[in-house]
Parts: sequence; structure tokens; C-alpha cells
Amino acid sequence: MILWHWLLVTSSMKISAFGPFQPVCSENWIRGWYKTSSSSRADSRARFTLICAKNAKRGLSFASVDNTADVLNFNQTASEISWIYDWGTPVPPYLASSGVEYIPMQWGAGNIENLSTTVKAQGSKVILGFNEPDFKEQSNIDPNFAAQLWMKYIEPLKASGVRLGGPAVSSGGSGIPWMTSFLAACSNCTIDFIPVHWYGTGVAGFYDYLWQMHNKSGNKTLWITEYANTSLNQTEVDEFLNQTTTYLDGLDWVERYAWFGYFRPANGSAYNFMNADGGLNDLGKHYIGADTVVRSGPSTATQASNGGGNPTKSLPTVSAGAGRQPTFLPANNHALARWKFSISGLVGAFLVAIASI
Repeated sequence: MILWHWLLVTSSMKISAFGPFQPVCSENWIRGWYKTSSSSRADSRARFTLICAKNAKRGLSFASVDNTADVLNFNQTASEISWIYDWGTPVPPYLASSGVEYIPMQWGAGNIENLSTTVKAQGSKVILGFNEPDFKEQSNIDPNFAAQLWMKYIEPLKASGVRLGGPAVSSGGSGIPWMTSFLAACSNCTIDFIPVHWYGTGVAGFYDYLWQMHNKSGNKTLWITEYANTSLNQTEVDEFLNQTTTYLDGLDWVERYAWFGYFRPANGSAYNFMNADGGLNDLGKHYIGADTVVRSGPSTATQASNGGGNPTKSLPTVSAGAGRQPTFLPANNHALARWKFSISGLVGAFLVAIASI
């Protein structure tokens, strides 16, 4: 019987948090199962194949102008990456044919008068606002002036159906006050979602900051466009990635997220996704969906990087604040993400199998 054969197949796949099988990707069914042979009752060779698919939330930040070919590594068959940005506005040539959604950004006040023309010409449906305007080392824009720029150059894009992402403040002490002032000065602005940056250690501080930003913004949807654990311990970084991606995937008011960073090792960084030769390391493979992270113990302590060649150089840390405390997931709750399947996928497979008996 097909059902019995399905049970044999699933029991022989050696599903483990430490040794998952390699999935076969298809667009037929997102993270589910599908039957690949005849529906005949007599066909005992019918089999079901696990399917991977793009994760609508998961994206990349990439701006390594010296190694642009590195970006091709994320777009492999099993990749879950669905969008990418590079802190710029026009689509760069090395991303134009990637088949992955490119999200333009108006980084600062410079060249903002050309924003509308560029966005409309390339058919962008979403844009990101100013990059860390509260930071002198970044776009450094007064919140009142930022509101004026928004109404003059960014707000008109809404009439063309473009979704507008607000400014992305730093996670340092100046970030939330700047955002509060901007929202007050820009009360007539249309802001569809708030981009968020965070750097630090530990999931508690990260989750708490997200809840603070969600509450301070009037419960707006968030995009986490830069975040990373800057711990010197590779195992801690791996575990942080595992836990937070699962948490973000399940949080309904987090629409998208992008880990920082997709770059080669710089200054002994522990949170980069690539090896020195441009190939994906374990952390990168896990995030992109090509593999899982397997660590037997702590690695040698390394010095964290300050940006890995990307425009955002500073990595301010943040500790847990007084905002709403989130409901934390159990430490082992990310196992399903490692296995590359979900309970709904198994239920779907079971129902299809029953129908074929």
C-alpha cells in the first residue's frame, strides 16, 4: 500500500537535528510533500519527496563591491532567500538577473530627488528609508528634516503603489528617541513598516528590543534589515541564529529579516556567512538553507568584525530594556527548522497518502 510505503520512506530518511537529508526543491508545494509517481493502487513504487521553497521572510544584505560574484552563492537550488538589498537604490548589474527580489534604499539625503524616477523605472514595489539617520557615521539626518524629505520625495511614491519602509535607526541609545521624534514630525507620512537594526549578544536583548520597537512605532509591522550576534564564541552565534530565525518566522508582525552579514571573514568575525574563498561556511549554509550547523563545542574566540566592508560600519549593542517581555521559545524549538520540514507538511503528506490507498 502507498501509505505503508510512505511510512517506510519517511522512517528511512534519518531525520536528525545533526544530520538532515538533502531536500529536493520544487515550486509545487511550499515546505510540504508531493507524490512523484503514478496514483495507481497497484504502484507500490509511489514515493513522496520533501520540498523546500523560498522563505518569504528571509533575505540578505550584501554590498561587497570587491567580490560581487560571491552573491551567486546564495541563489543555489535549495536557497530559502527571497529578497536582497545593498543599501543602494538602482539594481546593480550582478543582481539584476538573480531572480530574487531587490529592495532599493534611500540611504541618506543625497540624490533623493532622483528616487522616484529610479524606483519607477525598475518597477520596485517596496523601498527602504534612511539608514541609521541618528548616527553621525551614517546618514545623520535631523528627524524634522527627515520628515520634510519624506513628504517631498518619498510619500508621493505611495500613489504609485509602492510600499514605504521607514528610516532604520541604530540600536544604540539614540535610535528610539530619534524614531519617536520623526514619527511625531511626520504624522501625515505613510509608513507601511519599520526597518530595524540590532547588534549585541543573547536572544533576550534582541527579542526585547523588537517588542520595544513594535510598541514605540504604534504596533507597526517590522523588517529586521540588519541583525547579528557579535559574540566572540562561534557556538553562541550559531545557536543565536538557529533560535532567532525560528522565532522571527513565527512572529506575525515581523514581515522580513536579513542577518548581517553576507561577507568574507574580516578581522576574525564570527557572524559572517562566507569563508575566505567566498564559499559558504556552516553558518551561511544553514541560513540560506543548504545545510545545518553542527558544532561539537566552543570554537576559538575571535574578534568581532565592524561591518565586513558594508556601508554600515558601527555595531552598537543593546541590553534588555523595560519594554514588553516576549514569550520565549524553548531552546530546542528550532529543531523543525533544522530538519527542513514542518508538522503541516507531515499532515499534508499523511492526507495525500490516505487518499491514494
